[in-house]
Amino acid sequence: MNIATSLQEYLEASFDRGGAKSSKKFYVSDMGKCMRMRYVKRKGVASAFKPHVYWILQLGNILHDYGYKALEAKGLLLEAEDYVQNEHFIGRFDGIIKNGKKKSVFDFKSVGGWKMNKYVAGNDDETNIAQTLTYVMMLKEIRKDLNDTGIVVYLNKEPSDKAPFAFFQKEYHLTSRREDQLHEEMDKLVNYWEKDKLPPCTCPSWMKNYNSYLPFCSSSDNDVKGYLKHLEDGNQLISTNKVLTLVDGDTKKVLKKL
Repeated sequence: MNIATSLQEYLEASFDRGGAKSSKKFYVSDMGKCMRMRYVKRKGVASAFKPHVYWILQLGNILHDYGYKALEAKGLLLEAEDYVQNEHFIGRFDGIIKNGKKKSVFDFKSVGGWKMNKYVAGNDDETNIAQTLTYVMMLKEIRKDLNDTGIVVYLNKEPSDKAPFAFFQKEYHLTSRREDQLHEEMDKLVNYWEKDKLPPCTCPSWMKNYNSYLPFCSSSDNDVKGYLKHLEDGNQLISTNKVLTLVDGDTKKVLKKL
């Protein structure tokens, strides 16, 4: 028995790759990211990563579990890991805590030492802000006990003498300007979806190496429509940032390789 192989197989199987289990909605966790990626993801295209990336993701889950236990022990945690959704969007917010007379939404983000120092120094991450404030906006539409504060809590995966902070939080408020921006982004995506029109690639520069749907972003509109036709035929598409693979039963075929 190869224990290391068994651990890796169990690890990869524990992550949902989309496809058949996809919610068929846009994910709030993708706010601010590439529009084409989000469109094909909603269509049901699955994604896969290099083996080590699954372990990085699992380490994030372990840190999240610690955060929940700590907040619960301190009497702050009111709700944890719940969903909010509407006709076109779905998201799982990490939790809600006591915050004065009302309650605040928070989201954990596990990061490396370099990013932790960046956030402590005062830099912001617009995708994290957009995601967390979208949870606030959607929840406030259906309940009255929340304030307009969204809290991003950073958990350091790589504490060291150069990055000593294990935990750091930043608070953001759902201003009318922010709310208008979020609605504009969401409305634009929904418009593409309802018209069944392929949106352009809007990958920010940092996303190029991390976008597991990059083969779609580097393809023509006609080629992408051809790839998506395979889904209508009952087959599966699995995309990484380098390869797009068609799965037809037990047969696999590379459709595009970067």
